[in-house]
Amino acid sequence: TALEARFSTHASGQVVTLAAGSVPWRGHLYELERTMCLDHEVKFVLYTDQEGMWRIQAVPIEGRPFTNRLPLPTSWWGLRDEALVQVAGIPGCCFVHANGFIGGNRSYDGVLAMAKRSLE
Repeated sequence: TALEARFSTHASGQVVTLAAGSVPWRGHLYELERTMCLDHEVKFVLYTDQEGMWRIQAVPIEGRPFTNRLPLPTSWWGLRDEALVQVAGIPGCCFVHANGFIGGNRSYDGVLAMAKRSLE
């Protein structure tokens, strides 16, 4: 599963990459974490949207859909395109939502760099 392969995405095990795109994943992730005795370890999920843009989404705290385990950096919130690239220092950034729960990048390497920076 993507959860089992999380260490190949990032050494911390806190980032999961979904190969199937933007499928419903929250309930399944929470259930797998309980089964695998993981204590809210995963912070971000990476996937592609319908247009092929890579997305990074913060994992919400179970039962609290508007509170994330770890949001994207606040300095990125509400920024788009070149303004976000300048602040984040990561090429290809497209956006970060004003509440910091989701962002996008043109490439997998770019969205993974966003995840790595967010974990610092």
